[in-house]
Amino acid sequence: MKGESAPYTSGSFIVRHGQENDFIMAVEAVAEWTIENYSSVSEILLFRDQTRSGRFITLFRWDDDESIDAWRADPEFGVYMTQIREHCEKVEVYSLVRERRFTRL
Repeated sequence: MKGESAPYTSGSFIVRHGQENDFIMAVEAVAEWTIENYSSVSEILLFRDQTRSGRFITLFRWDDDESIDAWRADPEFGVYMTQIREHCEKVEVYSLVRERRFTRL
C-alpha cells in the first residue's frame, strides 16, 4: 500500500436506456465474483447518478495495488467486463488513491 491510503478502482458507466437492470445484474455478478476470489477487496459500492439518467459509478476499495493488477489480469475479469460493456454506451475505468479525507468532527 502506498502511504496510508488504500487504493481504489472506479468505473464510470453510461448505460443504454432500458438496460439499467441488466447492467446492475452484471455489476452484481462481478462484485460477487471479486469478493469470493479476492480477499484484498474490502468494499464495493455502486452509485446511480440522480441528475443524469443512465450514469452509474462503481468504487472498489482494495488493500494493495498488487491485488488490483492480479484482478485486472484475471481472464474471468475480462469476461465480466465484456458483459458489463454490452449494456453501456461509454465506459471509463480509473485507478485511484485517496488524496484527502474530510469529516465532521
